[in-house]
Amino acid sequence: MKKQILEKLHDLEVNENITILYAVESGSRTHGYANEDSDYDIKFIYKRNDISKYLVLDNFCDVIQKEDELFDLMGWDIKKALNLHFKSNASLYEWLNSPVVYIPDEIGLFRDLPEFNRETLRHQYYGQAIKTNRKYIVGSNLRDKKIVKKTLYVIRCNMAWIDLSENPPQVPDEVSEAISNLRKNYMNLTLDEIADEDLDLVHTWIEDVLNGFEKSKFKAPKRDIEDYNVRFQEIIGLT
Repeated sequence: MKKQILEKLHDLEVNENITILYAVESGSRTHGYANEDSDYDIKFIYKRNDISKYLVLDNFCDVIQKEDELFDLMGWDIKKALNLHFKSNASLYEWLNSPVVYIPDEIGLFRDLPEFNRETLRHQYYGQAIKTNRKYIVGSNLRDKKIVKKTLYVIRCNMAWIDLSENPPQVPDEVSEAISNLRKNYMNLTLDEIADEDLDLVHTWIEDVLNGFEKSKFKAPKRDIEDYNVRFQEIIGLT
């Protein structure tokens, strides 16, 4: 499958006149709950080969997305990626920490730039979790495949901000087991076999954890945008 994915990425490079600088797998296949219906969720960072594309006054296209039944490819222009790194964006953070890499970062895209701010990431993950829970899960059929997938996403966001906390709350053993059972049934598409007790445990834990999040006013360390400008110019070949 990797060979097929690399061929698709190469076709994108030719058709879009770009160079892909980094490409990874994202989504359920990297988070341990892919099933037979799961597609390949491929994320990448690219640069335009024609530098003049960056020197325009009108709206700049900084996203490329192509999808079919099996592959969902989505890429960010390096200019967008650098801006998101400047803001400690959680999605970019996950891309850079993906365990499945198709095209490695051979030039050090973000070398000599600040680390992601942990508190910024923590608040982003919390925001994603509570928004998804309220919008999709509360009041829905908790056994529906789409809702179970959203539930697993909320669990992942919760675990992420918990891991980023200075004093993380412990996940009870019975909740961990219930989450494991939920993930297993989603992977096997046996949602009718999920125990009511497991669903209750998982969703009660989700609500308790979200309600226990301590929002805090914080000021991330000031970053110098000029460092990012210099890196951008280096990557596209202006310096």
